[in-house]
Amino acid sequence: MDPHINLAHDLPAFQALGAKWDRMIAERFADHPFFRHFWFVNYYRVFYPDTPLAVLTGNGPEGISGALPTVRIRRMLAGIPLRTAQLLAGDHTPQNRILVPEGHDGLLAGFLDHLLDRHADLIYLEDIPDRFPDRTWMEQYCRDRRLQLEMRQIRRSPYIPIQGSFEEYRKGLTKKFRELLNNRLNKINRAGGFEIIIHTGAEAVAPAIATMRQIAARSWQGKEGSGLFSGERNALFYPAFITHALTNGYGRVYILVHAGQPAAFEFHVFHGRTEYCLKAEYAHDFAQVSPGAVLEMELIRRAFETDIDTYDLMGYADPYKIRWTEYFTPYYRYFIFNRTAASRAAHLLYFRLGDRLRKLKGKNNHTPFQSPHAMTGKKSTSRLQTTESK
Repeated sequence: MDPHINLAHDLPAFQALGAKWDRMIAERFADHPFFRHFWFVNYYRVFYPDTPLAVLTGNGPEGISGALPTVRIRRMLAGIPLRTAQLLAGDHTPQNRILVPEGHDGLLAGFLDHLLDRHADLIYLEDIPDRFPDRTWMEQYCRDRRLQLEMRQIRRSPYIPIQGSFEEYRKGLTKKFRELLNNRLNKINRAGGFEIIIHTGAEAVAPAIATMRQIAARSWQGKEGSGLFSGERNALFYPAFITHALTNGYGRVYILVHAGQPAAFEFHVFHGRTEYCLKAEYAHDFAQVSPGAVLEMELIRRAFETDIDTYDLMGYADPYKIRWTEYFTPYYRYFIFNRTAASRAAHLLYFRLGDRLRKLKGKNNHTPFQSPHAMTGKKSTSRLQTTESK
């Protein structure tokens, strides 16, 4: 291994990186909350317990210079088991990237070389925005090493650029949607109106989570088992993250109250001048007054009254989201196939022959390891079945 690259292969070793990791995120990635040490450790403990870790860090005189947190999983592709090194991410990762600063291509190459040299058949980089790594660089990296590279767009994530006034933004919506919003606002006002309660800070954690649970228990997501607190893993992960976000000042919970009862919530995360709309649910028994849409409209209105420049709706281009915007960030999945017999066979069968067959059948957009959410717009509560790499 490159003497400047270290490997943390278990949870205690990963936890020991905490202070250095967060210093690196603060200095090189603007202290982004989705890249902090807490996020990755919490994600691993809840969604990948007992899965082998391979967290690579670049080390210099000033501490950690970059990182690539991965887990080792055996995945099936075209019926062939592949020893896979994949990013520590998944269905509940709102935003992802390779934690190597731009211009440090040598460090990224060292990370990838290490994973391939440790007998990974496949490196799977999930949900990477189009800005980095540079596709041209990645293609050259694979050509130099005679590796096969596949890249697939997996989703478009909607966002609203906050420019001008709310009224100017509103005029840009379709006439039909504007009329629908007016009708919903009039309806809830005729039924007694509403108020929005904002929870932030450590003292707000307990009442915020308690109220969110009340709403989630009566939401359609809760009834379908895809809600914020549905299932054992969600019930562990999200309260911990909400607690951390509110306590450390980068999260807020908005509660819409109607007729004296909590009717809808949104959990937002703030970073720089971007507001991330991470989770939202509404009580189904208040569906007739559309509390979810009313809350969304009011929060967008408030964003135009602040210094926010991006209101990120996140996730997928679901029908109810694309009514609010025509702007999207594309996200991709990279598949780097090693030169092993298994990886070459899987690449040939799935991407070369399989792509031709899918093209004939009109299924050009399919990619392997795709979650049910990516295909249906509904959030999956369980990951695809995998086994630990040996």
